Amino acid sequence: MPVRTMLLLCFAPFVIGALHGCGGDDGGGSTSGDSPLGECPPDATAQEEAGYQALQDQCVPCHLSTSVGASRINAPEDVNVDDPASVSAEAEAIFSEIQIGGANGADGMPIGVKLSDDTIEAIRVFLACDAAK
Repeated sequence: MPVRTMLLLCFAPFVIGALHGCGGDDGGGSTSGDSPLGECPPDATAQEEAGYQALQDQCVPCHLSTSVGASRINAPEDVNVDDPASVSAEAEAIFSEIQIGGANGADGMPIGVKLSDDTIEAIRVFLACDAAK
């Protein structure tokens, strides 16, 4: 077998692999995949309402814009669930805290109660849909 043919056979996989990565975006990606909130599902009105209500029931005691000092129980001053702009701006951080906080109290909210998976999902949908508006 000629040397040229052997070299071609040896380097062909590397050339093909390198070219396969060229050409930019293949259209399969999604910017919303980068967000922990995911996408707003279609026809999610009932779940959005449940998520909004869960935020009001579970989060307002500490994350109310009129709460100050000790009544906030160390909640950040700029995260208030009664302020739509604050919720939209902090949606990903709110969701992250809801996921990790709760049961252990060490990383975030000292509420001592882990929210149910359904409640967490409803809040995720509310935040994803609200942030998309």
